Amino acid sequence: MAEPTTERRWKTFADVVAFALGTNVWISIVILPAIFVGALQGASHVAAAALPLAVLMLGLARRSETVLLGLFPAAILVPVALQPLMASSYVYSPIRFTLVAIGVVAYLFGVAFFTTWHEPPAPRSVRGLSSAQAGPAERWQRRERVYWMLTVMSLIIPTVLIAWVNFDSAIADYLGEMYPGRVTLMTTALTAGAIVLWLGIYHYAFLGVLRPHRTGDRDLVTSLGKARSDARTGKPRPRFYLSVALALAAMATLILLRHLKG
Repeated sequence: MAEPTTERRWKTFADVVAFALGTNVWISIVILPAIFVGALQGASHVAAAALPLAVLMLGLARRSETVLLGLFPAAILVPVALQPLMASSYVYSPIRFTLVAIGVVAYLFGVAFFTTWHEPPAPRSVRGLSSAQAGPAERWQRRERVYWMLTVMSLIIPTVLIAWVNFDSAIADYLGEMYPGRVTLMTTALTAGAIVLWLGIYHYAFLGVLRPHRTGDRDLVTSLGKARSDARTGKPRPRFYLSVALALAAMATLILLRHLKG
């Protein structure tokens, strides 16, 4: 009974951490800016402001990483899209932007870590290995340094990009000249574009670097990937048709020989 109890306690702890960090993100990005600009007027705006909290509770109930790390951040942008003034530089000073960025990063890392990590079962026996006393190999140490570098860059690049879009006076002046009266709307659109740009860079550049470093037998991984690709197509391979054709030809030959003997 010790393992189920520990598992339940760990899941409860992970849920509490995700709820606290997610609620902090929701309040700091949606509720406080909405109160500041007076955006909580009308049933539609109130429902849009409450949508991220509902998505967060759904993700906690299902313990779904897709909901917590994907749908919840997307739901945060819904009330901001309806009221772009909530994301303007008048609402976010550099200090407040830094605090909000720290809260978002803490939420993403907290959910990604605590919802997937679990206590490993106690081993039945422990036997020391002579190779373990030598420490990690140099190649693994290099990989760990690369992983840490990519982690730090994945935090710095989007933060600097979004801060540059929102707080650079040259960009604000240019938007004021090109889109008079719509500076806030265009700034919000540029912020959303910066987020989309970063997601594309992260998917194709950062994850592209990490994929070849997956542990395991590369030949086996390649074979499994090919098998999955063939399964998705739903069509037999060409050698299947060749085998069927040879079998039919052999059957026809045997039948013809019997008739000739008869």
